[in-house]
Amino acid sequence: MRVTTLDERTLSLLGTLETLCPDGGYHIVEAADLPLSAQEAAEGIACLADSRRIEVRYAEEGTYCLRVLPAGRAYVQQAREHDFRMRLHLRRTVLFAFLGAAAGGFLAAMAAVLLVLVLR
Repeated sequence: MRVTTLDERTLSLLGTLETLCPDGGYHIVEAADLPLSAQEAAEGIACLADSRRIEVRYAEEGTYCLRVLPAGRAYVQQAREHDFRMRLHLRRTVLFAFLGAAAGGFLAAMAAVLLVLVLR
């Protein structure tokens, strides 16, 4: 099976579908309930069905009967974990940059004080 990466809109659609279809069974979903326009939703659903992340029983005029497959649920979970790790990494980077700048400022101030004391 070929693994494909989803773009941000399609991943958002998959996350919404996972929320709307919680138990793995088929559910009726209206295009109006989705975070995309009707045309984008149709394209996204087709992409997700082609990549075997959802299964569509029927699609008629903005109404879909579908279910999220285990591969789709796993993909959403991995994306959420990745997003969490990236946010945690960003917070750590900001914290360490702040602490490094504070330590550098403190050392520079101490060096200036020592220099003044030595040159007296």
